[in-house]
Amino acid sequence: MLASVLRLANLRGELFASTFSYGVTSAIKLVSSLVLTRLLSPSAYGVFGILISLVFITEMMSDLATTALLIRHPRGGETRFIHTLWTVRLIRSTLNFGLLFVAAPVLAHLYETPVLTPALRIFSVQFLLSGLQTLSFSLAQRDRKARINNYAELIAGSLSTVFTIAMAMIFKNYLALIFGSLMNRALLMIGSFFFYRNVGVRIAFDRQAITEQFKFARFALPSSLLTIVLSQYDKLLIVKLFSLAVLGVYTIAGNILGPVAGVIVHNARIILYARCAEYFRVDATTARARYYAENTRLLLVGVMLPALLAGCAPVFVAVLYDARYAGAGIILVWMGLGTIVGAFQNASENLLVASGRTHFILVGNVIRLCTVVPAALLGAHLFGFAGFLWFAQGSALLPLSYYFYKQGTYGLLDLPNELRRLAAALGLFLLCFAAGHLLLAAVPPGGLHLHLRRH
Repeated sequence: MLASVLRLANLRGELFASTFSYGVTSAIKLVSSLVLTRLLSPSAYGVFGILISLVFITEMMSDLATTALLIRHPRGGETRFIHTLWTVRLIRSTLNFGLLFVAAPVLAHLYETPVLTPALRIFSVQFLLSGLQTLSFSLAQRDRKARINNYAELIAGSLSTVFTIAMAMIFKNYLALIFGSLMNRALLMIGSFFFYRNVGVRIAFDRQAITEQFKFARFALPSSLLTIVLSQYDKLLIVKLFSLAVLGVYTIAGNILGPVAGVIVHNARIILYARCAEYFRVDATTARARYYAENTRLLLVGVMLPALLAGCAPVFVAVLYDARYAGAGIILVWMGLGTIVGAFQNASENLLVASGRTHFILVGNVIRLCTVVPAALLGAHLFGFAGFLWFAQGSALLPLSYYFYKQGTYGLLDLPNELRRLAAALGLFLLCFAAGHLLLAAVPPGGLHLHLRRH
C-alpha cells in the first residue's frame, strides 16, 4: 500500500517535489506564526520587517542573476566556469555584508530606531553564509534535479522553524527571528556541500565567464530594481488614495493569494526555466515542441490553481473572516484572475529568456511599470477602489500580449494550446464562482463563518 502511494505521489518528480515542498513550507510558516505571535511582541516583528526590507533591497540592487546564467550557459557544466561564478558571487555577498554592517548606524538613524544598528549587523551575516554556499543547488536545477533544492529547503525550513521557536522562548524579542533566519541560511549553506562534491568551491577568475556574468547582469540588475517598485507600488497608492482600512483588507486578500502565487513563481523559476534552457542547449529547433509537450501538467497547474482560488474566494473569505473583511472576497477574485494572466506571463518570459534573449527580463518589467501604475491611477480616478483593482489587474494583458507576440516572432508560440489552457482556467473559475454564489445566497448572512459561540 505504501509503495503504491509513493508511486502515485512521485516523490522524485520535479512538479510534485516543488509543489509539495512549497505547500508544506507555507503550512509550517502559518503554524509557526500562530506560535511566535504569542511569544513575541508586534515590535519584534516590526524590527524584523525593516531588516527584511533592507536586505531585500540590497539583494535586488546587486542582483547579477548568477543562477539563471549558470543554468542557461553552454559552459554551465564546466568546473572553471562554475568556480568563477561562485567567486563573483562570494565577492558580491561580502560587499553586501560590509555595506550593511557599515551603514547600520545611518539606517537606524533614518528609521529613528536605535536597535536597528546591532540587529542589522547581525542579520547581514546571512550575506556571508549565502556567499559561502556552493552552486550545487543551481547545478541541480540545470540538470533537472530540482527536487534536491526543494527538499533541502523544506528540511532547512522545518529545522530552523523549531530553532526560531526555541529562541523566542529564550530571548522573547527580535533576536529569535534573526537567529532563526540565520540558522535557515546556515543549514542550506552546509547542505549544499553534500551535493556535486566533485565540483566543490574554489577561487577562480575565468575572463570569459566574468564577461558573460556582467553581460547577463546588464539586463538582470535594472530589472531587479524595477521589481522593487512593482512589488510595492500598490500598497503605496492605496495608502495615498484610500485608507489604512482598505489597505488592511487588501493585505488580507494578498496573504490568502500569497501561497498560490508563490508556488506558481517557484515552479516556473525552479523547474520550467531549467527545462527550457536545456531545450535550447540541446536542439533549439525542437525547443517549441518539447516546451508544449513536456510541460502540460506544469503549465496547467499554474493557471488552474489561481482560477480555483478566485472562483471560491467569496466563500473562502466568508468562512474564515467576519463581515468586517467581506470586501477581501471580491478583491481576491480580481487578484486571482490577475494571477492567471501572470502565470502565462511567467511561462512565456522563462521560455524567451532561456532561448538567450535575456533582455526580455528588463523589457517585461519596463512594460509592467509603464502600464500597471498609470492604469491603476486611471481606474481609481474613474471608479474608485473597484476601478483601481480592475485596471491594475487588467493591465497585465498588455505585457502578456507583447510576450506572445515575441514568442510568435521567434516561432515559439502554439496559440491554440495557450487558448485551450486559458479556456480551461476560465471555465473552472466560472463554475466555482457560480457555485459559490449559489451557496452564499442559500445560507443566511454569517451562516458560513467559523466562530466560537458563547454558551
